[in-house]
Amino acid sequence: MSQATYTTEQIARAQRLRLRRSLLAFLFYGASATVLAVACGIGLFPLGALYIVLVMFLCTPALFVALIASGANLRWRDPSLTEAQIAAAMLNCTLVLTFAGPLRGIVMLAYILPLQFGAFALTTPVLLRLCLIPAAGLPLAIAASHWLGMRGAALELELVQWMALMLVLPFTAYVAGRLFDYNRYKRLSDRDELSGLYNRRAALAYLDQLTRLSTPNQVAFCVAVLDFDHFKQINDQFGHAAGDEVIRSFALLARDTLRKGDVIARWGGEEFVVVLHGDYEQAQHSIERLREACAGQVVEAVGRAVTLSAGLALHQPGESIASLIERADRALYAAKHAGRNRTELAGHTLDRRQVGTAA
Repeated sequence: MSQATYTTEQIARAQRLRLRRSLLAFLFYGASATVLAVACGIGLFPLGALYIVLVMFLCTPALFVALIASGANLRWRDPSLTEAQIAAAMLNCTLVLTFAGPLRGIVMLAYILPLQFGAFALTTPVLLRLCLIPAAGLPLAIAASHWLGMRGAALELELVQWMALMLVLPFTAYVAGRLFDYNRYKRLSDRDELSGLYNRRAALAYLDQLTRLSTPNQVAFCVAVLDFDHFKQINDQFGHAAGDEVIRSFALLARDTLRKGDVIARWGGEEFVVVLHGDYEQAQHSIERLREACAGQVVEAVGRAVTLSAGLALHQPGESIASLIERADRALYAAKHAGRNRTELAGHTLDRRQVGTAA
């Protein structure tokens, strides 16, 4: 993740999410340590080995938390360090298997769990590559166990267990990788390539679902149609590359400015649609906040701020999506005719003087 592509706030938000996910690893390692402690208490796992494993279980997640908290993870291609965290978990599993003895057949199933964390995040080739760790790690653990005099099952049974693991793990990796492919293809079909926002098809699907839920449950929501002011002049004066930069900058600004739960999509060209939960008052404050933020942000490609106009309509019970968007679109044209850089409500007018100190 580069700062040239993302704002400081977006980087910070992503880092907080990664940190929370990495902190969850402490729970996973803690639960595993509890199971091993119970096994140790009934004589199925050596006490000395438990101390070694506990140190590794503590240091491993602490290392990744420290990398993310310090920002050092941003140097990697995958700032979430997903592959590295899965590899570390598998290596720790191999360490436990070395001392597991008669429990080895059960403990080796723990190899499957880290692979699940790679679903939606890692490709099939990467997940299959991670399977090489248990492929080599389990035989090494068995050899080390025998060398230490900690024999488990018969070698014939150990071989069958390893073969079964090598059947299950690649299949698990393949399924998890397919989930990644599905997520990627779905994202490509739902997202606008230039802005990274939802596209028209995804917005219509969301609105269709929302209208089905809102009418019987009396859930209020609004739709706003936004359009840049004098966008054609920007393309004519500065070129289409500058126009694209205006759209990308606005998309980043909108994601940071709109409320959590509001959905924005690129409707086409320089036009956007925002679905806002709540009544007129809540929606208009959210749109005004976005409009004012846009008017106050200088776009480097054009050397000034680019304003926008907005039309806002409240969904009426039983109203179709087409009718709702049409009313918001008419309000947008009213805002354009009234002087631009303003929000027009379907049936009401809203400008900066009326909003006052909107949040």
